[in-house]
Amino acid sequence: MSREEADASSGAIHGWGFTPTGDPPPVSVASNGQTKSKCLPEIISKGWKRSTLYGILLFLMILILLNIALTLWIVSALRLSMKGIGPIKIIKDGIQLEGQAWVLDNLVASTITSQIAQPITLHSFRNFTVLVSEPNHGEIAKMFIKRDNIEYSGKKFEVHDGKGANVFHASREEVRVFADAFAVDGEGGLTVNSAIQAPLIRAPPSSKLQLESLTRRLDLRAPQSIYLESRAGGIEITAHTNIHLDSIVGAIKIDAPNIVIDNLKIANTTIKPQKYNRANKVYQLCACASGKLYLASPDALCTIPENDTELCRL
Repeated sequence: MSREEADASSGAIHGWGFTPTGDPPPVSVASNGQTKSKCLPEIISKGWKRSTLYGILLFLMILILLNIALTLWIVSALRLSMKGIGPIKIIKDGIQLEGQAWVLDNLVASTITSQIAQPITLHSFRNFTVLVSEPNHGEIAKMFIKRDNIEYSGKKFEVHDGKGANVFHASREEVRVFADAFAVDGEGGLTVNSAIQAPLIRAPPSSKLQLESLTRRLDLRAPQSIYLESRAGGIEITAHTNIHLDSIVGAIKIDAPNIVIDNLKIANTTIKPQKYNRANKVYQLCACASGKLYLASPDALCTIPENDTELCRL
């Protein structure tokens, strides 16, 4: 019997690629265990720590991709660029805005201007307030625009035209209008509670000038003289009771080719008028001691009876 046959009969395996002589043969593995190891993934079969590490890396990759997508969406929605945010552009002199801007609280700025050839509109649902102040000094000037009125508080208020000239000035001491004419339209006209001081008061063309005091008296005062002129019409002075023309030092002069005094009373005289007076109706002007005027016949004396109660009664 040869050596190979003896080894085969004894069960020993020898030679290249086999267990060395004298070593026990390898333990046979059950067929069920071999099929299970072949069906499971290789990653799980190598250990749970490595599987957990791979899972964390995969979660981080998904999270990074979501952050990148969200960032790109925010950039596209806000239209972010190197010059600004959407309609807001950062320029050399400040910030340029195209379109509308909603301010929820306060807007602090040194200058607000519109674009070239474009209007600027400030809209508020309740009120609009412009405030100028200094640190630790409180409010200096304030303009408050309400629904039905405009309020301004400050030392003075000025309005200028396009050339920079003054148009209106208002302060605690005085109010000035820098214009050729100050016109007030409407039926009520101009109501003044104290006084008006002006070098000239005139009416517009084709209009009447009326100075009226409804419940009190109307005074015209000047340090030198008062000049009333009507170049194309007449001047009427009407009062409910009395009109007084008083000159303390000088005199009151009435210079006109015709002086007419209507509605004077005529004194009853016993002297018969002459024939030439009947057609012409000429009278003489007489004055009472109180200054009241009356008419009398031209050939009669300016006397009144003692029992007179009409001619010289004021």
